[in-house]
Amino acid sequence: MAMAEMEKHPDSYMNDGPFINKLLIPNGNLTYEQVATQTISVEEKKIINDFVYLLEKSKQLFQQLRHLPQHGHYNWQVHFSRTFDCFSKLWKFQQDHRSVLDTKYGLQRWQIGEIASRIGQLYYHYYLRTSDTNYLHEALIFYLAIRQRDYYSKFDSEQIMVKKLRYYARFLVVSIMVNKMDLVLELKTELAVLIDELSGAHIPTEVDEWKGILNEVTAFRSALCHLTVSRADTSGVILSHRLISENMVLPEITLSPNPLKLQHALIVGTKIGQPKVTELSLDMYRMGSILEKNPKCLSPLKNPIKQYLYKPSASELMCSLSEMGSILQKQSVQLIYLSGNNLAYTDRGGGQDAYTSDGGMHFSHKNTVDLKTSSRYSPDLLHAEDINPFLRYPTLLIVEGEDKSFFNSTSAVFRQPVVVLLSPKLIPHTLKGDKIGSLMTLFLHCPMMAMTLLCNIDQISDTQWRKGLAIIKGLLAEILTIISSSKNIHSHIIQLLDDPFIRLILLRFCLFTAVLQMHTAFKTEEYYPTSLPSLKFAEICSKPVVKRGINDIANILESVVLFSAP
Repeated sequence: MAMAEMEKHPDSYMNDGPFINKLLIPNGNLTYEQVATQTISVEEKKIINDFVYLLEKSKQLFQQLRHLPQHGHYNWQVHFSRTFDCFSKLWKFQQDHRSVLDTKYGLQRWQIGEIASRIGQLYYHYYLRTSDTNYLHEALIFYLAIRQRDYYSKFDSEQIMVKKLRYYARFLVVSIMVNKMDLVLELKTELAVLIDELSGAHIPTEVDEWKGILNEVTAFRSALCHLTVSRADTSGVILSHRLISENMVLPEITLSPNPLKLQHALIVGTKIGQPKVTELSLDMYRMGSILEKNPKCLSPLKNPIKQYLYKPSASELMCSLSEMGSILQKQSVQLIYLSGNNLAYTDRGGGQDAYTSDGGMHFSHKNTVDLKTSSRYSPDLLHAEDINPFLRYPTLLIVEGEDKSFFNSTSAVFRQPVVVLLSPKLIPHTLKGDKIGSLMTLFLHCPMMAMTLLCNIDQISDTQWRKGLAIIKGLLAEILTIISSSKNIHSHIIQLLDDPFIRLILLRFCLFTAVLQMHTAFKTEEYYPTSLPSLKFAEICSKPVVKRGINDIANILESVVLFSAP
């Protein structure tokens, strides 16, 4: 049965079918010696040989997938299809011959769970390559079934215990990606118990590593759940931030004669001290969610392909940028998101230096670095001028860093539509700190959640939440009307507005600016974001309808005193 069939009936593959790694037979019901001394018929021997062949083949194909380049390999779909096909044959074979494989081969339930976990990994990595959230949910189905059927309930070695821990780590990541925060809390508690059991096995190095992973998950979940939205019955509301039909802001007409579509996004996180899980920082997670539609969304819109890079070197980043440009199709847009620490130079170049900016963004695998100053010739710095060669294609560049002026020299040098969004240089002291992520990215991810943060609120009612969302949707529609009817908006911005994902980002960015200009804690230009070319914020923010809408949200949150009068 091929991959397509697995997609149609994913749960049917979770029947209690025994799987075993040939190298782990001594850990099953039978030892090698016991297997060797049994009376096995010719037919049974053939079944076992066929099973071993499928098992080894699936293992080989799975290992080959792990060595494929994460992005850019032209033939990756063929490899995935072959692997899915092999695993589906293996499932069916063991179901058809379970009696022989069980009595003559010696199987345990944890081995079934191990193969099921591997299929979950296949679905998750297929999601990473395609950005199709349906595959993410298929991975969740397999991980849930493993837990519900308690495949890892019995184990008699430290090696199997570590396998169970790895399964939990993968399960946690998928649960976070699908926004199942209650499930994350349950899994986190169960993982803590397993780590205590591992501690009793006297493996201090591995215990410390797993405790570090547990702490990461705890900090990540805490940052995502800093706001509680409660119903009248005191139950919590699950907050979803992916694109749905209800929050899509549609123009009445096509704004550009040559509409462009977002095809590929490179999401890079290198901020020091920000919560992360595996190699996904909080900012990266939020930006990735912006670029995905909810599986229940009826729109035929396809998610752009995303590539995540956590703390790459500057040269690794530029290799990925080059690779992304090589696969872009005509009338397509690339999105580059950079979240990091901007550094000022300690030295200025000579008169013939190609780099004219006063600083750059730090890129390094190191967890600690002097963030005050750095040499302009440091290999760990990305300069604004480094980005320019990759702007041969329509581009939306979003920079989340401390000093926006470092990227002011980024420009459309190849006469392609290029729009740059830069975060504020300064943030009020009360909002500083990376434990809850970057403010601009949070606003682009969920404006209402960012508004509660700006108002220092950590709990609201479901009624307040829904009213706020309705006002924000109306505000975004008003801002779109202002932009589309203005004669002063740059053509590059108009060309990018036809893509629903980019349109939502640009409109939320405009609203973000308007909110900060009305907030009393944001006092000067250094506290406001900017765009290149300009989105004409003065024209947008001065509109009474925009000011009234922001004031209405502040009123819902009982925080009118924090905003200037409309």
